[in-house]
This record gives sequence, C-alpha cells and structure tokens, in this order.
Amino acid sequence: MNMKKIALLCLVALTATQSKAQGIASATADANKFVGNYLQPFGEGEIYNMNRGWFSTARTHKFLGVDVSVSLQAAVVPTGKQSFTFNNADYTTFKLNGGATSASLPTFMGGSSSQSIHVNVTENGQQAYTDFTAPSGIGNDFKKNISFLPVSVPLPVAQVGVGIFKHTDLKVRYFPKTDLSNVSMGVFGVGLQHEFSNYLPFIKKVPFLHLSALAAYNHLSADYYPDLTNSTNIKSNNAVLQYDISAFTVQAIASAKFSILEIYTSIGYNSGKSNINVNGTYQATLYTNFPPPNNTVVVNTTDPLAMNYTVSGISNTWGVRLNLAILKIYADYTFAKYNGIGAGVALAFR
Repeated sequence: MNMKKIALLCLVALTATQSKAQGIASATADANKFVGNYLQPFGEGEIYNMNRGWFSTARTHKFLGVDVSVSLQAAVVPTGKQSFTFNNADYTTFKLNGGATSASLPTFMGGSSSQSIHVNVTENGQQAYTDFTAPSGIGNDFKKNISFLPVSVPLPVAQVGVGIFKHTDLKVRYFPKTDLSNVSMGVFGVGLQHEFSNYLPFIKKVPFLHLSALAAYNHLSADYYPDLTNSTNIKSNNAVLQYDISAFTVQAIASAKFSILEIYTSIGYNSGKSNINVNGTYQATLYTNFPPPNNTVVVNTTDPLAMNYTVSGISNTWGVRLNLAILKIYADYTFAKYNGIGAGVALAFR
C-alpha cells in the first residue's frame, strides 16, 4: 500500500475549528467517498483471503497429530472493481478538471491515471483550493511483474493444526503485534475442523472418501507509519494508516484420497469486515486567489478518514494435494464474489 497516495488525499478532509461547519462536513464526506472507492478492492479482497487456506483435506489428525502449513492466498479482483466512476454530481467539493462531468478512475488494484481533480472549500470565510492527480493503482505493475496471475490481492498465511480429541483438529494462526520498520502487524485466528465420516455407515464402505465441517475466525491488525515531515502539501509527525480486518467462515468439506493424490472440495459461507483509518494530526496547505503573502492558507485536521467494508456470501473451493510422506503440496481455486487462488505446503505428522 502506498501510504503517501492516501495521505495526500487527507488535505481535503478539513476540520479546522474556524472553518464553516457545512463546508467541512462536505469536504470530509467527499474525501471518505473518494478514498473509500479507491481502496474498496483491497478492503474487500483481504477479507476473502483471511477466510481461505484453513484446510487442504477433509481428514483430521489422530490425537496430538500436528501439521504446520504455509500458503499464499490471492483474491482475484473482478474487472468491475479495478475502476470506479467519478461523477461530479456525487461530490460537493471535488470536481473533475478539464470540463468532464464524469470519468472512470482506477482503484488501488487498477491501472494508471492522469485525471486532475479540483478541490474547493471555504476556509475562514474565504475560498481556498488545491488540485491533485487521482492516484494510480498497482494493476499495471502487477500485470508486469506477476504476469502468471490475474490482478489479485495477496496474503501469506501460516498456521498450525493439532488433533485435540477424536476426529477434531484445532487450527491456530498467530503472529504477535510486532514492529517491522515503519509497519506494525499482528494476526490471530482460530478454527475447529471435525470429521464425521465415521458416523455415516455408507461412508465407511468408501474408505477413500472423507467428510468434515470447519468453523474459523481470523483477525488482522496493522499500522503503517509514513514519513510526512518533509512533504510539500501536507505535513504530519504522527500520521498512521490503520487496518483492522476480521473474517469468519463455515465450510462443509469433502476429500477423496487415491494413493499420494488427494482431491478436496468445499462449500461454505464467508463474512467479514475491514476498517481502514487514516489517523493523526495533519497540516495541509491550500491556495487562494490573493497575492503573496496571502496566496496560501494552512488548515489542520485530525483523524480525517475512516473507511468500512463488509462482505458476505457463499464460496465453493476445489483443490488437489500431493501427499509425499510428511510433506504435503496443495493448490486450489475458490469461486466467490472475489474468486481465489491458493497454493501451499505443509508438514504433517498424523
């Protein structure tokens, strides 16, 4: 995520106490609407990713059997989510430069943009303005550098599973909140998978077929701290972009094992919510039509942006796994509102 692209949009979320309340409300609403549209595929895609990668078989461990797995999940961004339509009529303080009344602009997962947007607000009883170029997405870079995948939101996943009692596995994802350079991130997830093949007499007659059910919850929190102390248009010494994403899934799983080859499938329900906030105190420089030294005005804002995304729906996963002694290699594809590609490896001791 390019935090500076988002931070530059903060300059339109003006909350200076001496400004007219109506103008401030309009500018803040416009900023949240614009950035909300821009970040939508990221905020939604990661929810789908967090609900995936929990299983690669319907079989469960024996008591105290253990597996450790690492996978990469990639939520495929639908074409319609790689851009959004900007209509002047939908905004109060944001307008397209160049005379157009509407334009297709890239989201964070979209292509490039050269469209200029004009922002006009009332500050201390006078008109103040600025212009910015609509931020480009990373879609073109994705296609160039990871051309073997469709444009996707990626997420690495690591987890441990252990057999805790008869036909039941406890699955855990955990990474303590840790500072890594200018990023702080923590992950917690827990799931239960129970195999019920032995309860069904007709399944006992088909020993290669296994059935189970899974319920899992996953939460991720992350903070990104950009350096805006030397920025030209907007400055901050405590800027932070905060992510808080939670996801829940229930899955009915079936797998068929043939020697070293195993095929698995599932159908389930997924839901989740992601919050993306731009917090901190900011000083933004806007321009007036007055001559120097009154040609600029500095406004202040605190915690200017807050975006919320919720998703829910049915998913269907199909995958294949190679069982090479304790080494398991697997890959799958999930059909959902954001289709998903997953691949991983595991070390399993039954």
